[in-house]
Amino acid sequence: MQQINLQPIQKQQLGDGQTLEINSIFWTLQGEGPYNGHPAIFIRLAGCNLQCPSCDTEYQLKAVLSLTEIYAIISRETPDTLLRPPIIVITGGEPFRQNIAPLVDNLLQLGYKVQIETNGTLYVPLEWSFAHKNLTIVCSPKTGKINKDLLPHIKALKYVVNANDINRYDGLPNHALGHPASPMVARPPANFRGEIFVQPVDVKDEVQNKRHLDAAVDSCLRFGYRFCLQVHKLIGVE
Repeated sequence: MQQINLQPIQKQQLGDGQTLEINSIFWTLQGEGPYNGHPAIFIRLAGCNLQCPSCDTEYQLKAVLSLTEIYAIISRETPDTLLRPPIIVITGGEPFRQNIAPLVDNLLQLGYKVQIETNGTLYVPLEWSFAHKNLTIVCSPKTGKINKDLLPHIKALKYVVNANDINRYDGLPNHALGHPASPMVARPPANFRGEIFVQPVDVKDEVQNKRHLDAAVDSCLRFGYRFCLQVHKLIGVE
């Protein structure tokens, strides 16, 4: 049986952005979404404003770090043999729970490509960074609405599907990771031109996972979405 997520809900807390609550920072391969397969530094921020029952990510607070300390870890984690800067993936938890604007702005100015992974419910103004060619915001909706201020800046939507809860009219989940959504998980806007990914949920059960995988494949073949797997789990990296 899959363990139920008991990590507490934490409200948005916007400071000056010079320090951030961190769960972990690590070197890996991005296993999902538009940068799938790219070497990446993950900055996993602590805390989330939602509590999705089936979330299997550990995002509790481990340290409060200054931006200088974060940059030092990025430098230390990046191999000297790398031919180009790694992708920086800012994830959580929920990244927009904290003021990530100074971090994102600085990383883009340093020449990094930055991907933010969000549930789409919160918003932090990123000034000029939203229009930067090297910033990609990937939203995996968990509630019935996406923040109206964030929505225009989202470049990809990622839906986690469960074979038992797929809408037959559009192949997308009615709910995601067991989180309540009214009337269902937010749909792509009619004018959305970004990528739409569909990914099977992982319930730690081989038989059930095969059902979810088949349902995700069928959804992509029927509706033209882009199929997505958690490749990092298949190859055994964090």
